[in-house]
Amino acid sequence: MNYQIQVSQETEDKEWDAFLAQTPGGHHVQTSLWAQVKAMLGWRVSRVIARQGSQILGGAQLLIRPMAPFGAVGYVAKGPLLASHNPVLAALVIDQLRQMAKEYKLQCFIVQPPDHDEAFVHYLPRLGFHQSVVNVGPTATVKIDLSAEADALLAGMKKATRKHIRRGLREGVTVREGTDQDLDTFYQLLGATAQRQGFVPYPSDYFGEMWRLFHPPGYARLFIAEVGGEAVAAHWVVPFGDTLISKYGGWSGQYGQHRPNEVLDWEVIMWAKSNGYRYHDLEGIDEEAAQALFQEGILPESFQQTPTSYKLGFGGQVTHLPKPYICFCNPVIDLTYKTALPQIRNFSAIQKVIHRWRTP
Repeated sequence: MNYQIQVSQETEDKEWDAFLAQTPGGHHVQTSLWAQVKAMLGWRVSRVIARQGSQILGGAQLLIRPMAPFGAVGYVAKGPLLASHNPVLAALVIDQLRQMAKEYKLQCFIVQPPDHDEAFVHYLPRLGFHQSVVNVGPTATVKIDLSAEADALLAGMKKATRKHIRRGLREGVTVREGTDQDLDTFYQLLGATAQRQGFVPYPSDYFGEMWRLFHPPGYARLFIAEVGGEAVAAHWVVPFGDTLISKYGGWSGQYGQHRPNEVLDWEVIMWAKSNGYRYHDLEGIDEEAAQALFQEGILPESFQQTPTSYKLGFGGQVTHLPKPYICFCNPVIDLTYKTALPQIRNFSAIQKVIHRWRTP
């Protein structure tokens, strides 16, 4: 086969974004829109696109950032993506990524394959990659199949979740779709959640830029739950391909007895179903909890009353996602990683590197 491998640093690439939206496994974090959002945090983009003639067959978007004192690093989230199973093309794309890593003098780069793509899970170790201790995305999630009727979706939930939804509706919790005028409200609710849970949210400008880029093509929606006209909870969701993803959420911490969060999630599920989406992805649960559920069928006590247990209340399928793989351009570091990391992975320096990968 005669394939053409193109490397592009174009900020905007509508053709690539359209390929992702139309291809199973395509994800918004591979779009050029996402690259533009991440540029606010210092990431720059380099994109590999494989073609046959004028047709895109696959590729990958690599995000790169200086990370003093370690040099530059990069990652590919939910990629590479191919239109069909093709070992030759997969090897060509991975080889081009490795060449780019050398050209950009990356110390390392991480690849987390698309959901359910077992092919790359097999390819990457053969091409010099090792399993990574740094995640660039969830490795387990809950997906709800929206093809069922509304009553069946309710029946598939835990009894307490159904009870809370019905109570919230009786208590007068209402949900409306938000606009750009609600971005400040969303950020205030997100900030309240961040304060309670002990994390630092992205700056408000980050969300403003994401809305500006993602909302016009329909890849960003905002839903607001209100009690007596007061906004108390919000969901930022990303509809992409056949899936609606719960991306960000916030709650003021008020009116908990009215169950605004459960009503909000239920209305988002109904919106996704009525708008033709096949799946609703709750965007990540704890991997350890997922493993326990698969092995023992019971959620450990330590995960009760957590975001993971809350998401499990809505039913759906607990799904393992491909784990990340890492490639080192320096052969000495590569050898050190293979031989020494099992002993040093708990050192504080390693934990700091992991933390910097995961946070803005």
